[in-house]
Formats: sequence, C-alpha cells, structure tokens
Amino acid sequence: MPRPSRRALVGTALVLLLGLGGLGACRDDATEPDDEAGAPFTLPVGSPRYDHRAPAWAVGATLHVGEVTMELDPAPTAFVVTRWGVHYLAEGSLWWSDGGAAERVARVGTSELSLSADGRHLGLLDAARGRQDEFGTHLAVPVVLDAGTGEQVLREPAPVEELGDLADLYEDAETGFLGFSDDAAYAADPVAGGTLRLPLDGSEPELVRPERALVLPEERGTPVRLRETADGRLRLARPREQSTAAGWLSPGSDAVIAAERTTGVWYDAVDGTPHEVETGDRFFYLGGWVDDRTFYGAASARGSALGPSGRTVVVACTLGERRCESVGTEFALPERPQLLFGTGRPAGQ
Repeated sequence: MPRPSRRALVGTALVLLLGLGGLGACRDDATEPDDEAGAPFTLPVGSPRYDHRAPAWAVGATLHVGEVTMELDPAPTAFVVTRWGVHYLAEGSLWWSDGGAAERVARVGTSELSLSADGRHLGLLDAARGRQDEFGTHLAVPVVLDAGTGEQVLREPAPVEELGDLADLYEDAETGFLGFSDDAAYAADPVAGGTLRLPLDGSEPELVRPERALVLPEERGTPVRLRETADGRLRLARPREQSTAAGWLSPGSDAVIAAERTTGVWYDAVDGTPHEVETGDRFFYLGGWVDDRTFYGAASARGSALGPSGRTVVVACTLGERRCESVGTEFALPERPQLLFGTGRPAGQ
C-alpha cells in the first residue's frame, strides 16, 4: 500500500480538528441550548434521594423536599418536584436538579410550570423559542414533556401564517398553560382562538368553549367556589349559586380549605362543618397535599395577603387529627415573603 502524501496527512489533521471543534460546539449547545431554533428540547432524568411525595418548599436558593435539602444556583422563582428531579424556573429559563448542581435545560420565557396529578407530565408555555412577530415577540407555544423519559410529548404552535402584534394580543387576552386532566393538557392561547385541549395521546388539539370556568386539579387541590352559611359553615356553592369565597377541594373530595383564610381550618365538603387544627402559630398558608388525607403548609407568626413572614415552620396536618407536625426546622422570613411551595407558580400566586 503506498504511503500517504504529506498534503493528505495535513488534510486529514484539519478534518479531525474541525470535527473536534464541532464536537465541542455540540457540548456547548447541550449546556447552553440553541434557544432561537425552536426545536424540541428534552429533560434530564435522574434518581434523586428524596421522597417526591414529601412536602416541598424553598427559601431563597435553599430547597427542601421532606428531610432532603438542595442548594440551587440560580435560586428558583417557581418549581415542581417529580420522582426524577426538581424542575424550576429562574432567569427566564427552565432548570433541573436531582440534588447536584443545577443544569440549564432551555430558555422558555415563562413564569409558571404545571405538573399533572400523577407527577408524570410537565407543562409550560414556551415563549422564548421559534417564530417571532415583526417586533421580536416570540409565539407562545404549549409544551408537554414526560418527566420520566425526558421526551417532549407535544409541542403545539398555533397554525397561523400572520402573527400580528403578539405582545399587544397577549397583554389583552388570557394566555397561559392551564393544567392537566387525566388524558389531556389545556392552554389559553389567543392566537389559536381560545382554550386548547391537547390530548396526551397525540390526537389533534381542539378548541373548547366550556360553559363554566375550566376546573383542573392543582398541587393545592381542585379550585372550587364556596358559600358561607349563617351558622359559620363553608360549603360548596351549587351551580349558578353566588359564591362568597374560593378554596381548594382535597384529592379525596372530602375536605375543603378556603383560599382567603389564613387559619388552620378545613371544612367538610358535604355539609360545610368547620374543623379547627392546631398548626402551631397564628397564621397558616396552604402548600399542598401529600395524599388524600394529609395537607401541608407554613405556620407563621405574621402574614399578609402576599404570604407568611416572621417566625415560620412548615407543618403537615392530617384530616381528623387536631394537631399538625413540624416537617422541618423553624426559620425566619422577612416582611417581603420569599417562601415558595412546589406549585409551579411564583410566591403570592
């Protein structure tokens, strides 16, 4: 076999160097995703040491999942917990951690996340990738990802040719990822023409025009309308009956907690009978439900409509029992609340 020429060897070396440079670029893209491409992104999948069913809360950069503590950089502005890791928002991007250093997944330009009731699917509006109008505003696209596999289940941009002034449209109309039912995701998309139902099996999306407000389960429970009776009970409002309060129905549908009240009281969902629970301090703010019978939240010395402040401890309370149990150690909050629960929403929402 003839020996290769010097020119050929130099050419081969250049090809190898260019190839190595391309590999380096791929690694950089994996770390800093190409946000303008609009291509589907995937989620990391880990094996965290925490119990994903435990109460979860964050104060600044410190996130607690039960007895496990994680330091996140950057600090979260909203988060959800799954059995495969914590997904959170910060600095306009989606981040992930299973206990180690946080990894940036993609720039998404949204402030809220949604997690399905079974903890499997993560939903959001991607408002930082893909098509833009003439003023540089991105089309907000509903996205659902499988937290167990990391794969993107659906990405549904509105099928329109002319985008118009998106910023003006989004300011005047309801826009957002609304949540999940058992078999579909829902998003308010004014470009598509209203509320979209997005089947998780990949079927065609459809516009829905519900006669009543769409009610979807959340971390705090299912939103419900309540009516206070003359004897101090708080029951579910009947159809077309004027409500006097709002609240959350438990996953087991047997208890209600009022949204506007900051006391440790739950109400029987059938007859509205109040049940006082000793939370350990003056104010109580619901965080969510561990299971059908156990809710958790923050018991604090001071509070306002924005949330707790002062001396605070996270407690878990069981329906039918009079006292709650502390989940973590006591901590102090400033007057401007910094406590986050794993609802996928910023503080105060």
